[in-house]
Amino acid sequence: MPMSWREPQRTASHVLPLTYSECRARFLRAALQAAQAVDAHGIPAPGPFDERLTIDVVHLGAAIPRRALLILSGVHGVEGFIGSALQSDLLQRLDPTTLPGDMAVVLVHGVNPWGMAWSRRQNESNVDLNRNWRRSEMDPIHNDAYDRLHATVCPDTEALPSLDELFARVQALVQVQGATWVADGITKGQYRHADGLHYGGEQTEASCLTLERIVAQHLTGVERLFTLDLHTGHGPPGAVTLLCDQPPGSAQYGFLSALMGAERVEATVDNPDATTALKSGQIANGIGAFLGSPVAYATSAELGTVSEGKQLAATVLENWVARHGNRSDPDHAAAVWRYRYCFTPEDPEWEQAAMAAGRELMQASVTAVSGWSDHEQ
Repeated sequence: MPMSWREPQRTASHVLPLTYSECRARFLRAALQAAQAVDAHGIPAPGPFDERLTIDVVHLGAAIPRRALLILSGVHGVEGFIGSALQSDLLQRLDPTTLPGDMAVVLVHGVNPWGMAWSRRQNESNVDLNRNWRRSEMDPIHNDAYDRLHATVCPDTEALPSLDELFARVQALVQVQGATWVADGITKGQYRHADGLHYGGEQTEASCLTLERIVAQHLTGVERLFTLDLHTGHGPPGAVTLLCDQPPGSAQYGFLSALMGAERVEATVDNPDATTALKSGQIANGIGAFLGSPVAYATSAELGTVSEGKQLAATVLENWVARHGNRSDPDHAAAVWRYRYCFTPEDPEWEQAAMAAGRELMQASVTAVSGWSDHEQ
């Protein structure tokens, strides 16, 4: 039986939600309309209005699947809004009775609900969850470059940092060390500066432990797994870039290339043209190994927003507010909202392009996993 899809129609309800609570309400409503149960997992930290925050799960299809598509949103909280919208959209459009009998689609909504609620990439402990997967069991490689960069990107100034001074100092480092050294040092994760950028933590965080329990409950025994982790920021505005932690020519690279076209895949290893580095402690890459699935592919799927320079500037200012500022100060609050809009631009054209590209990715992913045969690797 071919899979059934309902065509999306642009209505006011498709405008991206601005808050975690609205994201969750829409996700719950979409699950209710699709007659699907929601499994809610609370976290201890509250939202900005002292509201309860949860990681929510919907399991479509086979109860004990042999093949599965796992779709995550909100690993980086501030990036979770369009991922949430795409998960709700999928619930509205996919008829699970048309999936193969041994297949499941598992949606995990708001892996970092605190970050979504507070418009932060990190969780309540300033930990980047996508550098924290199974942290208690790993001995990370330290990021020596970040040690030299920390004072530049996390300045201890009395007022909001000067962006002119920031870019002057970054440019000076680029001239000496090269652009790749600087970019990799900032983004690939670090484990020494608890108040810094992309901090991976000292132990596995509660949300990652919850996610471990979720995947063990829903996906133990899965033989073929594709994990799709939805992000925003990297790549051309409104377009999909699939980050691959395996080199060109690998099975995973081939799978992702077949999924959306090789031009949309960026290998982060053995690729001289890579614009982002391989990170340790990544969630999507680690889930297949955690489950022991014989065939497991994964990607951090990026929907591009604004330039890397704008992202860096907004990130530095937001991090300063988190460390030294006060969100009730209008200038500080404005810095937080500029940061938020770097990862969900307030731009209807971007929203339409990103939703269309994300919808294409979701549908292609369901189709690819449903078409897996036993002999395919």
